[in-house]
Amino acid sequence: MVPNSTKGILGHFYEPADALAAAAKVRDAGWKHFDFLTPFPVHGMEEAMGQKRSWLPWVTAVLALCGIVFAQALQNYVMVFDWPMNFGGKPFAAWPAFIPITFEAMVFWAALGSAVVAIVAGRMDSVPQPPPMAVKTGATFDRFVLWISATDPKWDAAEAERFVRSLGADGVRLVDVGGRTNA
Repeated sequence: MVPNSTKGILGHFYEPADALAAAAKVRDAGWKHFDFLTPFPVHGMEEAMGQKRSWLPWVTAVLALCGIVFAQALQNYVMVFDWPMNFGGKPFAAWPAFIPITFEAMVFWAALGSAVVAIVAGRMDSVPQPPPMAVKTGATFDRFVLWISATDPKWDAAEAERFVRSLGADGVRLVDVGGRTNA
């Protein structure tokens, strides 16, 4: 249950090593709905948070193969069956000439398809984030911000605040629905 319209709690750290240590402690304490907002990628954060390896690279590989098959099939159909042309006596199915278009189609399908899949999958995220424009976290400049959502099964506002403070976080504050903070 989410008491008093509280969305969650924020606390920030100034060093990546402190953020990594805090993420491991949050994971080990049994919190499930938490996230770290960071100004740059932190190596090892996924492991510290207990996240599984992403399946998105597999989707990208499948989409790249689909792009290759599409480009080769289209070019072979057009150049061999639909509109064969004689270019200096070269064979109609001259696959080396098809490589540039095949590469472009592969990149296009993989990039566009992966972006769409990532957007759709990201909308299914189970961890509600802090209200984006209402809460100034500092995560885009110089802070590593811990966010624990009030949807966590273990949620108790006082216990969450005590726990985040015990990690050594600065600026610990509860965030309500409107994005207002209680410092």
